[in-house]
Amino acid sequence: MAVSCINCGRQYDVTLFQFGRTITCACGRRVGLEHRLNLPKTGEARFFADVNVARLVRWLRAVGLDTLWEDAIPDGELVRRSLIEKRFVLTLDKRLPEEWLTDNVLLLQTEKPLGQLREVIAHFGIEKPARLFTRCLICNAALRNALSEEIAEPVPPQVLETQTDFQYCPACRKVFWEGSHTRRMRAALEELFSSV
Repeated sequence: MAVSCINCGRQYDVTLFQFGRTITCACGRRVGLEHRLNLPKTGEARFFADVNVARLVRWLRAVGLDTLWEDAIPDGELVRRSLIEKRFVLTLDKRLPEEWLTDNVLLLQTEKPLGQLREVIAHFGIEKPARLFTRCLICNAALRNALSEEIAEPVPPQVLETQTDFQYCPACRKVFWEGSHTRRMRAALEELFSSV
């Protein structure tokens, strides 16, 4: 099977266009086949953040959204994995939606993380979750309540004296508690959801 340029009619082998890849025809026109992301009817949107929106990742995870991020992942691998794993790509890279003709790329407009989060929430119609901070901000795994033996070592003694509620990440073994950083993030998220 061949894919034809709509400008000049030149034909290209269909294998050039895996995962929505596009090419520039000899006439200068972009040629490609759109790849559609077939999402299951139930479940929430999942994301794969491009390197240029790395600061957004912690905010998405704080809201409880399953969000992957890898440093220096090539665009082709990012798009391929996002399609296989049924994730939406979040990016500021204007070339990415030109070079990859897929329906799972959201080109964000603002450079500020909270502005980006506002765009994602509005675009996907995400409502405020019943609980914030249910995912590890470091590795994306689901958090669970920490057992006493899991919080003994990595937590400073003064925190153990003042805090009683701890969350534990079984993947990276990080322990989380409601500190000043969490309270600031929570306040920012409450304000954002009340204004969307």
